[in-house]
Amino acid sequence: MKLDLPGVEQGSDIETLFKAIGFVVIQWGHAEQTLDLMVAAIYGKTDREKLPTKRPMFLSHKTKFLKKWLANIPELQQLQAEGEMLFSRFDDIGKTRNDFIHGAISSLSPPDGAFIFAKLDISKEDGHSLRAVSLSQQDWKELRTELLRLGKDGQCLAQKVWDSLKGQT
Repeated sequence: MKLDLPGVEQGSDIETLFKAIGFVVIQWGHAEQTLDLMVAAIYGKTDREKLPTKRPMFLSHKTKFLKKWLANIPELQQLQAEGEMLFSRFDDIGKTRNDFIHGAISSLSPPDGAFIFAKLDISKEDGHSLRAVSLSQQDWKELRTELLRLGKDGQCLAQKVWDSLKGQT
């Protein structure tokens, strides 16, 4: 399948950016779904009376939920340290992902070799603030690598959670 991007020249800087951001979206979806699988496993194999009625939907709620239940379900306690490290990585890379996905590109060509995004942050205390976020070649290599690892490591932990809860009612 060939997807035309109106006004975007093949091989251009902006095409490169579109591919990079598309990669982030796809890989993040895969990685974050591993958290959803862990949440689903816990809801499917744990006494529901102990669990909140509302399942976590946002990243920070999912990682908080999973930290709590890996610590509180005896069959999952051996996964607690691994989970803590993974969920911390999710929280960190989630901020970076949000900067690019919710930021606006400031320049269609990368000045000094980095794409610059304008990110408008909203805070209850401070109102709105604008900051610049850059995506350099080195940033891209690190982001790409971490997203791939995050998906793989998330899948591994989700499988361990599932396997540990086998036989639970």
